[in-house]
Amino acid sequence: MDNLKRNLPPLTSLLAFEAAARLGSFSDAARELNVTREAVSRQIRALETHLGLSLFARGANATQLQPTGQRYYETLSAAFGAVARETQALRGGQADPAPVEPLDPAEDQPLILVVDDLPGNIRRLYDVLRGQYQVVAQTDPMVALGWLLNGGRPDLIMLDVRMAGMDGYALCRRIRSEPGFDRVPILFLTSLDSTDDETEGFAAGANDYIARPFVPAILLARIQAQIDLRRTTAMLEDLLQRRADRLERMEAALRGIQSQIAELDG
Repeated sequence: MDNLKRNLPPLTSLLAFEAAARLGSFSDAARELNVTREAVSRQIRALETHLGLSLFARGANATQLQPTGQRYYETLSAAFGAVARETQALRGGQADPAPVEPLDPAEDQPLILVVDDLPGNIRRLYDVLRGQYQVVAQTDPMVALGWLLNGGRPDLIMLDVRMAGMDGYALCRRIRSEPGFDRVPILFLTSLDSTDDETEGFAAGANDYIARPFVPAILLARIQAQIDLRRTTAMLEDLLQRRADRLERMEAALRGIQSQIAELDG
């Protein structure tokens, strides 16, 4: 029983997943559970990290269960149904049971995409990141790439190097080639620690390269440094753009005044 309990995901994550899978929408699940869509998404990401696999194929306008997610939902739905029927029997068939307590609201935490084909590595990393970051974990590089191309917008991406199908270097180059991902911080976390490996990582487009075994405090500091740098850069770019727009409007106004003066002189 103790081993079974250790393998059980948090109930809030199971509730969020069951509602999203049944209703076919994170938004509808959020309305049913009386929470934000972000809270549902965060709980499902936590469940996917716990399982070490992706349950949904997320798109810009749709959320569809993966085959593994469908099987998990069918098992979970049957279990929930059995609990509900037994509860109703114990309560003497009374209707309108007490409502489920809502999930905690989503926290304003940076989102990190972790890509590693070893679920054990993901779980250890999740233990370090949880509480400070939201985590989306993928064991398949192609699924991770699909998540990004379908609207995923992480604040930072962490990649392993040796992975089946597509290694981390190739995945990094592929991500960098996509519009909108040229500025997202990418960090390699790998057991490869030679100078050549590190050089290849930076050449592929990485912002940082960390070899295992890592020191959690140092890893967290380097992650935060990359996120802070990206946010500062984005703020400066936005400031410069707003100033450029203001200058353009001023120049347009000046041209209009000059045109009016020219007409008066004529």
